Amino acid sequence: METEVSNRFDNFVLHMYNHLTREQRYGIYLGLQEKKSLKAIAQAIKVSESTVCREIKRHGGSRSGYNWVAADEKAKKLAHRTSNRKLKPEIVMLINDCITKDWSPRQTAGWLEKNYSIKVSHEAIYQIIRNDKSGVLASHCRHKMKYRHHWIKQVAKNIPGRVSIHERPKEADGSRFGDWEMDTIVGPGNKGAILTLTERSTNFILAANLPNGKNAAALASVVWRLLLPYKGFGLKIIGVR
Repeated sequence: METEVSNRFDNFVLHMYNHLTREQRYGIYLGLQEKKSLKAIAQAIKVSESTVCREIKRHGGSRSGYNWVAADEKAKKLAHRTSNRKLKPEIVMLINDCITKDWSPRQTAGWLEKNYSIKVSHEAIYQIIRNDKSGVLASHCRHKMKYRHHWIKQVAKNIPGRVSIHERPKEADGSRFGDWEMDTIVGPGNKGAILTLTERSTNFILAANLPNGKNAAALASVVWRLLLPYKGFGLKIIGVR
């Protein structure tokens, strides 16, 4: 797939969208040192002669003054400043071709930078896909550009015969030992849970993992196990938060 796209656009991109790589700039420098013609240098690094000519004029002005290191650094800074500018139609065509070959925006962005030193963010490519009113580009995306939010409806269930925490005896004011408050902490996606039992007068906490989540029978078993040592003198009321 990469070979097909490359064959179609290789000459066009290298000649029309002339971002030189570090290696190509070094090739220009070596060619100038060896007194080669601009045409020979262009053929060696696979760009047009006019590209080599412009590169030398921009970064040195003469064959003897060309500094390939400074030219590469300047080009990198310029690329950062121009990364958010509107893309040329020719580059959008190249991006469209990659997407219709079922490449992801990240793959397309990486391929452009690796092969042509064209820096385009994957978010910019996503915007191109969104702007395609025909929906053709979106049809080649894995998720078809459709994001679905799954809402889980939760229904609160009252415990039969449950007494409100506001109706507990006056003695359970937090001054005596043996009044406990029970709570559960549930993990993301209702996966995993922790049971806590807090003694109100001392803030002493008992905690245990609930492998079966908030399963009623399993939870009751864990509560019984934790409070068994306090049966009698240390167990008077259990409040549920």
